[in-house]
Amino acid sequence: MALDMASTPMDLSIVIPALDERENLTRLIPALQELARSMHIAAQIVVVDGPSRDGTAEAATSLGAAVVKQREPGYGGALMAGFAAARAPFVITMDADLSHPAAFVRDLWARRNDAEILIASRYVGGGAATVGLVRRILSVILNSVYRLALSLPVRDLSSGFRLYRRDALLGLHLESRDFDVLEEILVLGYNQGWRILEIPFHYMPRASGVSHAKLIQFGRAYLRTLVKMRRLRNTSVPNSGLVGRRTKA
Repeated sequence: MALDMASTPMDLSIVIPALDERENLTRLIPALQELARSMHIAAQIVVVDGPSRDGTAEAATSLGAAVVKQREPGYGGALMAGFAAARAPFVITMDADLSHPAAFVRDLWARRNDAEILIASRYVGGGAATVGLVRRILSVILNSVYRLALSLPVRDLSSGFRLYRRDALLGLHLESRDFDVLEEILVLGYNQGWRILEIPFHYMPRASGVSHAKLIQFGRAYLRTLVKMRRLRNTSVPNSGLVGRRTKA
C-alpha cells in the first residue's frame, strides 16, 4: 500500500531527476523501497520528470513514487523542484540511471548526523570511477580546477550523489540552473560554516539508456560560471574549518 506522503511523517526524501529513464526507474525505485524497509525508515521517493516521453512519470507513479514536473530548465531546475517537494529532515539526491546504486544510500544514511552535506566521492581514498580514461582525466582536471580556484577542501565537487540536511537547504537562494548548481551549493554552504564530508564511493556507468549529462556540457557550465562562483566565495564570511576529514565509510 502506498504511503500518503502529505500526512505520513518521513525520515528521508530521495530526489531523483529523470528524463526518459522508465526502464532504469523500474529497477531503482523498488530497490530503494526494499532498502528503506530493511532500514526501518519511512522514505519519500521524489522523481522530478524532465518531461519524459517514454512513460517515466507513469511508471514512477505506479511504483509509488511522488512525481514532480520540472518547471525550470536544467539540472539545477530539477534539483530545486525536488527540494521543494521534499518533506523529510534529510534529503538524498541521486541519478536515475543506476550509476548511483541504491545500496549506497545506507552508507549515507549511517553518517547523516556527521555533516550538513555528505558527498559520495570518487576522488578520496577508497573511491573510484569505472569510466573511460579520457572522461576520467577530464573529470579530475575539472574538479581540481574548481577546488583550487574556489579554495574548497573538497575533492569531488561535481558528484550529485549527496545527502543534505533539509533545514540547511531551506536557507539557500540558488541562482544556478545547470550542473554548476552543485558547486554553488558547496560554496554557499561552506561560507555559512556547514560541515562537508566526503565518503568513498565507486561510480559505475549507467545501466541502460543514453546519458543526458555529457562531460562537455558539464565543463561548459562550470567554466562559464567559475568567475561568478569565485566572486561568491570571496564575498561571504569564510568557513571556520568545519569541513569533515576524508574518511572511509
